Amino acid sequence: MWNASIVVFEPNLESLHAVLSSAQACSDLQSGVVVDNGTSAEAKALVTQFPKFRYELNPDGNAGFGNAHNFAFRSLPAAPFHAVLNPDIRFEPEAIRRLLEAMAADRTIQLTGPALYNADGSQQLLCKRYPSIRALLARRFLPLDVTQWLGFDVDANYFEMRDADYAREIEPEFLSGALMMFRRDTYERLRGFDERFFLYFEDCDITLRARRLGRAVYVPGARVTHDWARGSHRSLKLTWVTVVSLVRLFNKHGWRWRDPNLALRHF
Repeated sequence: MWNASIVVFEPNLESLHAVLSSAQACSDLQSGVVVDNGTSAEAKALVTQFPKFRYELNPDGNAGFGNAHNFAFRSLPAAPFHAVLNPDIRFEPEAIRRLLEAMAADRTIQLTGPALYNADGSQQLLCKRYPSIRALLARRFLPLDVTQWLGFDVDANYFEMRDADYAREIEPEFLSGALMMFRRDTYERLRGFDERFFLYFEDCDITLRARRLGRAVYVPGARVTHDWARGSHRSLKLTWVTVVSLVRLFNKHGWRWRDPNLALRHF
């Protein structure tokens, strides 16, 4: 059995309906909660259509992604597993079954994540290594021609694990927060997400911490469609939030100009 938490802020109701339908269709879902960091009467009304879910306003207001998921976790009855779900995903029950089977087969696995796909069926390369400044400059801030001239595209490719075989299990340092399946006791031992991260890189931080307890594993057979918005690429405000979170990540886990293993690899 597993529980689910979903955090929303001014949600797209069609997308929210899709993820709620996906989770509700899983017979082994015990219960779920949608935590609203805003106040959406439409979202509240929508959630009432799904018997396994309830709607809650975040008592702390818009206090961030991690804060809301931690509140949700504390509010749910105990279940062996806990899933963090983004409101922009949809999946078949088979995807959840694959994640849980992987954890049942190996008690050292603390956290699993699925294979994420665009609506057109193309795969999103969202297993990542620990970020470096060079990789992030290439992915977000520099024009492609400048990135290639400086050789930073190599760093971006390495960060995105483009050298990995996505058809096999991978143990990344950074699993996507689009869907994260935890053992309940793991989430408790980690004390959930670090709430100093308002948004972005909180998934990297919690993956790194989970790996200290055991394994964090990407499960290729768990297929999930992810309507990836990349909001920080279109908003100066969210770009600033990204930078603040990145500085917090580096201050906590270490600054890195370039991955020290990169010189040993070839693309």
